[in-house]
Amino acid sequence: MASGLPPLLSLEPGDPTALGPYRIAARLGSGGMGTVYLAEGPAGPVALKVIKPHLASDPEFVARFRREVAAARRVHRFCTAPVLDADLDGDPLWVVTEYVAGPDLARVLRENGPLTGSNVEALAVGVATALTAIHDAGVVHRDLKPGNVLLSPLGPRVIDFGIARALDAGDGQTVTGRILGTPEYMAPELISGEKAGPPADIWAWGCVAVAAATGSSPFASKNVPHVFYRAVHETPVLDGVDPALRGVVAAALEKKPADRPTAQELLATLVQRSGLGAADTADIVGTVRLDLTAITSPPVTAAPPGPGGLGRFRPRGRLADMARGAAMGLGAAVLGAAVVFGLGALPESPPAVGDPVYRETFDTDDTGWSSDRTAVDTGIGYTGDGRYTMSADRSSTSRWALAPVNAVLPEEALISVRVDLTDGDPGGWNGVYCEYSEDDESENDFLYILELRPDGKAKIVKVDRGVWTDLTPDAPIPGFAKGNTLLRAECRRGDGELRVTLWAGEEKVGEYLDTDVAGATGAPRFGLYMEYPRTDASSRVYFDDFSISRLS
Repeated sequence: MASGLPPLLSLEPGDPTALGPYRIAARLGSGGMGTVYLAEGPAGPVALKVIKPHLASDPEFVARFRREVAAARRVHRFCTAPVLDADLDGDPLWVVTEYVAGPDLARVLRENGPLTGSNVEALAVGVATALTAIHDAGVVHRDLKPGNVLLSPLGPRVIDFGIARALDAGDGQTVTGRILGTPEYMAPELISGEKAGPPADIWAWGCVAVAAATGSSPFASKNVPHVFYRAVHETPVLDGVDPALRGVVAAALEKKPADRPTAQELLATLVQRSGLGAADTADIVGTVRLDLTAITSPPVTAAPPGPGGLGRFRPRGRLADMARGAAMGLGAAVLGAAVVFGLGALPESPPAVGDPVYRETFDTDDTGWSSDRTAVDTGIGYTGDGRYTMSADRSSTSRWALAPVNAVLPEEALISVRVDLTDGDPGGWNGVYCEYSEDDESENDFLYILELRPDGKAKIVKVDRGVWTDLTPDAPIPGFAKGNTLLRAECRRGDGELRVTLWAGEEKVGEYLDTDVAGATGAPRFGLYMEYPRTDASSRVYFDDFSISRLS
């Protein structure tokens, strides 16, 4: 279950240690606009976002940023994490928001699944309350999504309202030429290129409410064009939404903006149907509560060991005392930047490849792969029947095998391997990894693991300086056959970003465009991975026909 405690990352060389009256203790995360830090201010912990230098040097961006911060500071605190402070003239630019002790909804849905019982209603009412405060101040959120809804015992708190609009170049795109927003939560008018108005936030509220009740947006799909098509043309299926909420959610998801309720109308309908009987927004806020014991539990502190052996992926330890205290008891709330998506969607089928750089059939046991002994039941090594195997149990919690390639590997590569999970534990993860670590020291680890498990789920994981992050949710694999699955992983590095995509058979089951790649400084390396399922059972995977190909 979700712990509600996102990892705190130690400060890196070049990170500020103090800005204004705020002492910076740790990194919370980063996005398209800047880096967010956990900081200690005069009144306690805050989330402090430092704007990226290339944006801060753009006069037009700075002007928009100043306007959006000024507007955001007018928003009442009702179910929001308000803007508390900002430096709009210095170097660097930064903005401070309230620190909320709780996980974001996206993480809870990813790790725990949908909310249940009264939590769904409380989430819907709380986010609607936040929208009334945001819209009353003349602000449009523009990127309302589960990642921008933090969960606290006193109810949900909406973050990042309006400020991300400073990235907007005025034509529905960011200053970098990419779409601003999260496709699964974007209203039809945004998809067609219109400016965002309050009705777009109402649409996003409907999508968030459905996600809270079912686990995903009603328009979620395996690629961005299909998401857009569904949002524009299809009527959402709301079977998983409680009948008491279904009507108001359907109204929020009307295709025409004018047909959707306002935030005030939305809130009035919710209050009437819930029987809260609150007289005004302040009273409503006082009635909204979340039962976090139903959706959170103590954090798991151990991560699987890395490719170099036990303990390779050790978290860096230079956190301030305040950050340690927060990790133990408060949770880390990230002031989320808008997620940006490239205008060109990834292809449905695996990409065309050029000549293979490396190929291994495992027909012999002397090709340089790690091996304990040659046997079908060896811990790691050749089977003797033309395959390669790994086994993990409580004593050996993970296995790594680096491909022994004596060549310069390409920056854009497709890694292919056949995976047999017949003897695998349903909860054990197995797959390939793409590594870009500078060296074998734990503080420089940087890699992506693209993996699947025998119960037919797949995901992509990032490891950066000892911190493990699920980049994608556990996605079901259509037509999954665990006996002989062709797994293909695309890893492309270039222009300050890294794109990773995973196919199982011919189905694309995961993709992620990562722009937080400062740690990806080493030459590419590729290999095989498996992880112990943390049960009393052991797990085994067999690999065959491994190859690395240059993308054409």
